[in-house]
Amino acid sequence: MDPAEAAALLAEPYRLGPVTLRSRIVKAPTSTGAADAGGYAQPWHRDHYARVGRGSALTIVEFTAIDDGAGLGFPGHLSIASDDHAAALAPVAERIWADGRIAGLQIAHAGRQRTLPGEALAASAVPWPAIERRLGLRPRAITVDEIAAVVDGFGRAAGRAAQAGFQVVEIQAANGYLLAGFLSPHTNRRDDDYGGDPARRRRVLLEVVARCRATLPADVALTVRLSDRDHEPGGQELAETTELVAALAATGQVDAVHVSSGDHATRIRQVPPAAVPPGAAWRSARTLRTAGLPTIACGGITEPAQAAGLLRDGTADLVALGRAFLADPDWADKALSGAAGRIRPCVRGNDGCHARAALISRPIACTVNPALSLPPATGSSGPVASAAGPDDPGRPDAPVLVAGAGPAGLEAAHRLAGHGHRVRLYTGGRPGGALRDAVDSGVHDSFAPYLRWLTDRLAASAVEVVDAPLHPADLGGEWAGLLVATGGVARSLPGAVPALDVLRGLMPLPADGPVLVIGAGRTGTSTAAALARRGADVTLLGDTPQVLDDEPPDDPPTWTDLLASVGVRTVLGHRARVTDDQEVQVDGTVLRAGLIVAAVGREPHHDLYEAAVEVAAGRPVLRCGDALRPGRLHDAVHAGARAARTLHEALAFRQVTR
Repeated sequence: MDPAEAAALLAEPYRLGPVTLRSRIVKAPTSTGAADAGGYAQPWHRDHYARVGRGSALTIVEFTAIDDGAGLGFPGHLSIASDDHAAALAPVAERIWADGRIAGLQIAHAGRQRTLPGEALAASAVPWPAIERRLGLRPRAITVDEIAAVVDGFGRAAGRAAQAGFQVVEIQAANGYLLAGFLSPHTNRRDDDYGGDPARRRRVLLEVVARCRATLPADVALTVRLSDRDHEPGGQELAETTELVAALAATGQVDAVHVSSGDHATRIRQVPPAAVPPGAAWRSARTLRTAGLPTIACGGITEPAQAAGLLRDGTADLVALGRAFLADPDWADKALSGAAGRIRPCVRGNDGCHARAALISRPIACTVNPALSLPPATGSSGPVASAAGPDDPGRPDAPVLVAGAGPAGLEAAHRLAGHGHRVRLYTGGRPGGALRDAVDSGVHDSFAPYLRWLTDRLAASAVEVVDAPLHPADLGGEWAGLLVATGGVARSLPGAVPALDVLRGLMPLPADGPVLVIGAGRTGTSTAAALARRGADVTLLGDTPQVLDDEPPDDPPTWTDLLASVGVRTVLGHRARVTDDQEVQVDGTVLRAGLIVAAVGREPHHDLYEAAVEVAAGRPVLRCGDALRPGRLHDAVHAGARAARTLHEALAFRQVTR
């Protein structure tokens, strides 16, 4: 679908119950973890929602607790438990209206997925296994009297949302939270009026809907977010969810269902990472639409053509994007103007937006958009002035050098140019660096749109590009400052071939004998999967109990399933040793191999940085990304942004103090 056709489909107005939307684009609720300890919205929320989702028709503010007790789920969780909480949210709604959007608020109760100290309530005492292991938390089955209080709490929260200026209220009954826990037979083991057959398990949600609708003014729309299925053993299935949508439609009180998937224990279905193709929940949205209510599709939508296709084929009436708006807050404006190629792509890495926010309690961030979480600059944002003489090697018209054009170097060069500096970027002959290696080798081809966007941005910028490395011998000329972002080098393992050499085809795959990949971290797992897709017989060896053991908790199960799906065998929990006979010993067992591949991490390369410090003569020299500390894509991009700011401020200070 061409961008103009996609734009036309997305731009069609839509009537959501009593509310008219100017287009079909919805900013999905995405928790930010930025409320204060009392659950109150901050000025940051006002500014965040002013820019994230602008241009959309409806912006739904994140998961907001109906009370300040068991309903609160995690640090930084918003609440609407009181009129004071609603007053703190009112400026957020006002900022959303300011550019013509409709403001929505999702209201919820955390249920068993509460990670804060204190008691968690659930339909039954069935824990979320990860939380029980990590925090020792096990929920208590909610009583009938407490259910009545929760129903009343939802009604009060809906009324407060309307008073705060929200024109759409969404009930969170998906993704494993309290109401979803009642819907699933996996988490609802009750034998009273709220458990057992599907009609009794959905009773509490119908009561919540009725109470909210009775509380809301007639001009406020009411939607319900549902999981198509929870992907738990013996859990909620699509057929039962279809019956539930029909029951909601029969009430005449719900204006649309927002279709998600999974719960936190099966989170890769809820927030599909790059390794999991999106689309399962979209197909379910089409099925649920036949049950009598309009549907909002979500879950991994990143491209305008994708979104428009769901509208054209009748899958959904509206399309909701969460992570894509974090990557590019102007997604809607670019999509509606036919400028899809200018959208900064979401890579679905789930790192800043999910792993570092929801799972380790940091405020939300985005791998490819450091500006989402970067604090305001403290130094000048314009060109640096100086009274330096013509012989000063750091005079203001001297270039700022950036060595290395991986994600860190590209981000830094762009930001330094934006600060008004004359930037000279040394690419080493390979713009994209390790990111290009990952894409070209097929290890992470899902990152290809982001790599293309980075190189297009570079081509359109004022950055001077030198398609060669920066050598220490080149540092004798004039330059104002230097940022070393030359990446790292693979750690060697005697007797083994570096993973990148194999992936690039510099070492052919054996015609006979298995490929043994040593190292079960990010490089090893992705290398093993890529080689298996090329037809190799692959075994992955690691000394950790699971693959990606030090990575975000969603990654090990995701990659365990992916490796199994492409036929990779794993031998984990034992240290591997390469012998002089080109064999590998693992816990006393000898494994013969056609090829042994080393994927045991990277380490910084210091030569250029150390040489630059020697000749700097007071000029600032910094390093970032893998050249300082190897990490993931998120680490590199954000390190480049921070280093650019630090270098800019150092240059400004140096000129002012002369």
